Amino acid sequence: MKLILFCQNAYAFGILAPIRDVLRELNHTYLWYISDKLLDDFPFKDENYTVSIMDLQCFRSDVIFVPGNEVPYYLRGLKVQIFHGLAGEKKGHFRIRHYFDLYLTQGPYFTKKFNQLKEIHRNFDVIETGWPKLDVYNTEKTKYNFEKNAILEQYGTDKIILYAPTFSPSLTSAPFLIKEIKKLAEETGYVLFIKFHDLMDSKWIQEYTKLANDIPNIVFKTDKNIIKFLIQADILISDTSSVIYEFILLDKPVISYKNIADKVLWDNSITYTKLTEKVLENLQQDPFAPERGYINMQFHPYQDGASAQRMVDTVQNYIQTKGIPEKRRLSLIRKLKINMKFGRPFKNIFEGKKINKISAVLITYNEDIHIDAVLENLKFTDEIIIVDSNSTDGTIEKIKKHPNVKLIIRPFVNYTDQKTFALEQASNDWVLFLDADERLTDVLRNEILHTVNSDQPTADAYYFYRTFMFKDQVLRFSGWQRDKNYRLFKKSKVHFTQDRIVHETLVVDGKSDVLKNKLIHYSYKDYEDYKGKMIKYGQMKAIEELEKNYDPNIYHFVFRPLYKFINHYIFKLGILDGKKGITICYLNALGVYARYKELRQLRNNK
Repeated sequence: MKLILFCQNAYAFGILAPIRDVLRELNHTYLWYISDKLLDDFPFKDENYTVSIMDLQCFRSDVIFVPGNEVPYYLRGLKVQIFHGLAGEKKGHFRIRHYFDLYLTQGPYFTKKFNQLKEIHRNFDVIETGWPKLDVYNTEKTKYNFEKNAILEQYGTDKIILYAPTFSPSLTSAPFLIKEIKKLAEETGYVLFIKFHDLMDSKWIQEYTKLANDIPNIVFKTDKNIIKFLIQADILISDTSSVIYEFILLDKPVISYKNIADKVLWDNSITYTKLTEKVLENLQQDPFAPERGYINMQFHPYQDGASAQRMVDTVQNYIQTKGIPEKRRLSLIRKLKINMKFGRPFKNIFEGKKINKISAVLITYNEDIHIDAVLENLKFTDEIIIVDSNSTDGTIEKIKKHPNVKLIIRPFVNYTDQKTFALEQASNDWVLFLDADERLTDVLRNEILHTVNSDQPTADAYYFYRTFMFKDQVLRFSGWQRDKNYRLFKKSKVHFTQDRIVHETLVVDGKSDVLKNKLIHYSYKDYEDYKGKMIKYGQMKAIEELEKNYDPNIYHFVFRPLYKFINHYIFKLGILDGKKGITICYLNALGVYARYKELRQLRNNK
């Protein structure tokens, strides 16, 4: 079988990894899909993975395992929801969105409810298998004992407490328990692990991180997989997080605050008080021990560590009996929602023979936040060359983790010099020359492959229009709406002019054209970053201007920047970008001012 392991959030790694292990043992072919935001945290980069939905279409899977609520309807394969938690009381857990052919449930409680929904909708099947994330309870229950004992000895105590609240703004206890957590740590001396969901509000992450820095026996945990801490902890503090059920299945006590479950079978408080007293009572008397047995039987009665195996066997038998569904019948609204989230289905995907190879070329300096993503983006090319100007922020170390990338470290003189050198290193005639903060969309990548491998006459160089991103939001005007640059060209037909050291100019000895689809340009990381970039460009432009025989005056310092602002804000419609437009147009004008300020200084130093 060919299977997709579909990850939209980091919690999916721990759920899908046991299934991956089974697929390996049975020699099935699998492909991880991870959303862009997960790239830095993805722990299995030595395996087959992609961030491209187009790659998933080309993969033509038989099965798609999804620990989430959505999956592109147009992907081939049996679409299987395997859930990302055990909290059936949460809003949406039993909502049928019609994306899935098969629901694999964790235990009788869930199976019964989904079978009731099956009778209503009649367009999916339900099979109980257990939950693969909990397979480790069978295989790793004693794995962390040595580490736990070392931690207890280090802090001179005998208990570890885990605080793991939900991220949901309306349900989380994080804003209300911070003083109680501090008091608990100080009065008991117990070790307190703080483990937040990936989607927790950054404000509370910062507050609890500060608390952990101030109180020695509070430890803020950033690991993505919570299983290790569940196994090590003696008691859990939470609210309405599904992690409660995962912990109860280890037969250990839980304290929650304002849990919304219909039937709460553990210690639950309706006020955010008396945490220390509750912890001591539950550790010493464990009054809810009998109720945990009921939860174990209803929510996850499987103690054999074989849920992942059952899931793989189940989908294989399902396909053998019913075949692979060709498509899902969805409403127009559901299709539009998926198209907005993942993009529309791709037509005319390039899957033919590559006639021409492509060299991807970049110059970099301190691109730590971009380098992994852009290298992932360029995996489809035949060669990747990076010329780095002695980065100091970890960029070089990240590049070295990509064995198929050719890295050259070379001092920076100016942009034209560096790009000319980098271009010379390409071994293929077709060159894709990107900046590290640029990304190809799937449709643009497809257009590139069709273009360079066309059996019809093509241009020698291609402009790309760019979509300018302002803090992950599209900036539609402010002069960027017609922004374009050469990015794809034949090495044998181009060269960079040597009279410019910034905003270098590519000279094309042949025909130029424009590709239809846009490049994404993540130029604006934050205000200070873009400000520094504009000032740097202005200063480098001053060196070019030095050859001209004039001294900067009030016209250059006042009227030129003012014209730049008015031109971009009014005539190039920056006003339609709101506050973003004001910021960008101001910083562009600041770059002009910086140019003439630097030029005056250069002339004075002559």
